[in-house]
Amino acid sequence: MPLIRPEQRDAINNTHLTLGYIYYELGYYAEAVAHFRRINPEHETFPQALLASSWAAIKQNDFQTAVKTLNELNKNYDETEYGEEAHFLLGQCYLQMGFYDFAIKEYDYIRSRYPEANNIAERVVQVETGLRQQEQLMEKLKVQLLVLESKLLTTINLNGKTVPKYIKDELGRLTRSQDELIENIVAERKLFEEASQNIELMQKEMERKESRRHWHAYAEYGKARALFLKGMPK
Repeated sequence: MPLIRPEQRDAINNTHLTLGYIYYELGYYAEAVAHFRRINPEHETFPQALLASSWAAIKQNDFQTAVKTLNELNKNYDETEYGEEAHFLLGQCYLQMGFYDFAIKEYDYIRSRYPEANNIAERVVQVETGLRQQEQLMEKLKVQLLVLESKLLTTINLNGKTVPKYIKDELGRLTRSQDELIENIVAERKLFEEASQNIELMQKEMERKESRRHWHAYAEYGKARALFLKGMPK
């Protein structure tokens, strides 16, 4: 059936990604790649699909295809969470193909871009501090939302048939009060959602910074191996 709604397209793209991973785990790498390639380039999982396709190509010893896919990933999505792994895999592919200078270039890129563990630890502490501040803000916003919603329920109940006449005379004022409360709730809800998104982004950033200390070490090892292989007599 034609895909009309965004939810349909999103479901199909995620399904192809999941099927690709299942086939990959089963060792059917060609089938996995076929599903990864059917993911729309505009979809948020496309960078992830490129990385997974590269892994599948490497498993088949198809290093040229992997290099092509990884270069596409690095060119268009280098700032994503998959950038460091893509550069490392590219270095590994060049090693397998005997292009040692290209491999060293990739490893040097990782080493220069991602600092050593000592610097990373300080940055992780900063992120954790900011994360705690965001969580405190979340709790405060939760309380504010509960208060506003309870006030809204109170004003709605006052509009019933059993309220005194002098309250009914002020129905216009109560209606305006309801509208103001609803606007306040919407505004607070927006702040709440923004705080939630900030916490999620900071958690991902913290995880990424933690992983970078490992990529730096991997790059050190990869460069040492490339230099060793390059110096081997032919």
